[in-house]
Amino acid sequence: MVINSIIKNSLKASFILSFLLLASCSGDNGNENGTNDSIPEIDSIPMHRAENAFYSIPSPIQIGQMLKRAGAGYDKKVLNPTENSSKYSSVNSKALNLGVYGADLSYSAIFNQPQEVMSYLTSSKKLAEELGITTSFSASVMEQMEKNTGNRDSLLFIISELFLSSNEALKENDQSHISVLVLAGGFIEGLYVGTHVAKTVKDNKGIYARIGELRGSLNNLIMLVSTVNESDVSGVLTDLRSIKAVYDESAVVEEKATTEVDTTKKVMTIGGKSNYNLSNEQIEKITSIVADIRAKIIKP
Repeated sequence: MVINSIIKNSLKASFILSFLLLASCSGDNGNENGTNDSIPEIDSIPMHRAENAFYSIPSPIQIGQMLKRAGAGYDKKVLNPTENSSKYSSVNSKALNLGVYGADLSYSAIFNQPQEVMSYLTSSKKLAEELGITTSFSASVMEQMEKNTGNRDSLLFIISELFLSSNEALKENDQSHISVLVLAGGFIEGLYVGTHVAKTVKDNKGIYARIGELRGSLNNLIMLVSTVNESDVSGVLTDLRSIKAVYDESAVVEEKATTEVDTTKKVMTIGGKSNYNLSNEQIEKITSIVADIRAKIIKP
């Protein structure tokens, strides 16, 4: 099914492609693709747009890495307590919080917190198994995580593979809407952690600039959620659109296109990107709205 393929690629990009981008020496250039601010109806989405949308949805790994580069410290208090994992009863709450715990797991790994990594891994395993994902969090994977607690890059790669295999299991069981909820939960948690930890960083302009650039990513996430014909995701879609409404108030500044020619390699590079400038008031609005949405998600 085409939609299943789109969702599969979405999660693959969110947890694999972004990891590779972060591991490269090029750094985070903040460039976003597919940033059309209008969200079309499901039937009007050109398939090539939906298939490419996943490329600009950042994973929690990206957001965590951004915070670390900005000089932020690790703050366990902003994460969803692991003891909540046993309190979620509905399929939707389990799926959303699997995404939340995936974000918290990635954040803990980036800041080299081995004890928290194993704790959030255990919570993720519990929710995944309750959703019918019984093979992804195997004993061998858990052992591999334990052996690599001191190797951040290895941990991030294992986490990426872990969530990709979980998505594969959901797809095979015809549970695509759950995959979308996992992705949405991870995005919301990453944005929540980003907006709250940014307050603790003295020079947080770069963090807020990156949060502004998530406007295009949010649009693409909304597009993906819209492709799932499940009434169960309607509340999530409404919440995401409430964040989008604030982003839509901000100005979009297009940088002048630049052209560089490498005569040796005979390659021409055309640059330029869109800058999304959020005012302090808009940042506060987004911070507040995301906090409210996240509070609903993690409430047992």
